[in-house]
Amino acid sequence: MEFDYLDLPDGSFPPYPESPSMPQSRSPNDMTDGARTTDLKDQGIVAYVIMLSEVFAKTARYVRRHGKPTNVPPWSSQSEYSKIITLQMDLETFVPYIHRFKPASLSERTLEDLQANRNYWGPFFLNQCLYHTILCLLNHPLLLSLSLRNFRSTIPEIFLQHTSDLISTHTTWIIHFIKYFEEKSFMVSDPFLGYSAAVVATIELQLSFTENSTIRQEKRDRFLKCVSFANWNVPQADRLQRLEGAVSASYQPESGAQNKSLLIDLSRFWEILEYSSNSDSDSARRMFGDSLYSEPPTFAGEVSQTSPLPEPFRLGPQQGLSPSPMPQYGLQTPFPAGPPYAIEPGNSPRPDVLDDEFSILAANFFSQGQEFLRTCDNRAGIGNF
Repeated sequence: MEFDYLDLPDGSFPPYPESPSMPQSRSPNDMTDGARTTDLKDQGIVAYVIMLSEVFAKTARYVRRHGKPTNVPPWSSQSEYSKIITLQMDLETFVPYIHRFKPASLSERTLEDLQANRNYWGPFFLNQCLYHTILCLLNHPLLLSLSLRNFRSTIPEIFLQHTSDLISTHTTWIIHFIKYFEEKSFMVSDPFLGYSAAVVATIELQLSFTENSTIRQEKRDRFLKCVSFANWNVPQADRLQRLEGAVSASYQPESGAQNKSLLIDLSRFWEILEYSSNSDSDSARRMFGDSLYSEPPTFAGEVSQTSPLPEPFRLGPQQGLSPSPMPQYGLQTPFPAGPPYAIEPGNSPRPDVLDDEFSILAANFFSQGQEFLRTCDNRAGIGNF
């Protein structure tokens, strides 16, 4: 059963748990910013993790719908997509500046500092990864492509630019934290951080299949960075390897592709993107016992045809101020849709096995332009929490 709020009277929620104080920075000036000073009451870092976890719970439900189209486009203020982003922005206004990224002065923190104050840095890094992972999931190119099938002829250009910028910015933030943990030799054990890396890995994997050798190598490196980070979570690492194998087997370079009907089994994506399927079953069984333990969900093989979102148009250096062409929203002639079919484990999906609600044509999936998820590494600009 799904629910949004606990059934408690207003004002009867328990107080937030006590939080550790933020460790003092070596640069006291970094702890304050006159332009960002507010009279917000500091509830403590743990309180803000709890607040943001509500947004993630709604995002997880959004992911479980597997991009099933509705009659409300995501850019509508009434859509689930818009409501979740609005809630996240509203909650962000309650977070005092002291718990944001910049005043943390992470570049100046030593391993000894991080280890000695894990009771603060653990919730801090969880809060950061929750924030960026939510936006990666909401703007995941696969989920958006599936959910927008009913609106292909009416997608606003500004929405394409909006989602492109968000996914580029927030995947880069997750990669940044992974590199930070490696550079500082800071060991993490929170399974959510591994999940965050896996979500980004699914996006980077898609972009690594391109004929552009420079982009292919860059995205391949980012994918492997995420996989390496997730290796301490064995089930997660195994799922990423299976996904890579399934995608590699389906992909052919566009110019040399002979069979445009190759299909991807998207169950490999769902078992990574759905957070409820990412638990360590052995640990969960030991913790709760057989009477309370429930098996994680399993996903039958699901295949069909759709195509990626159109690329947002961006001026190139050679174009100067020339008029912008209209975006192309054309689709290939679709295959006839049919009922869902299960695929036996280990078997590849066949081109004649289609389920348009849940899966995607491989040739179209990989034909997506690089600009849709262009690289961004501006950690001083927008997008940091």
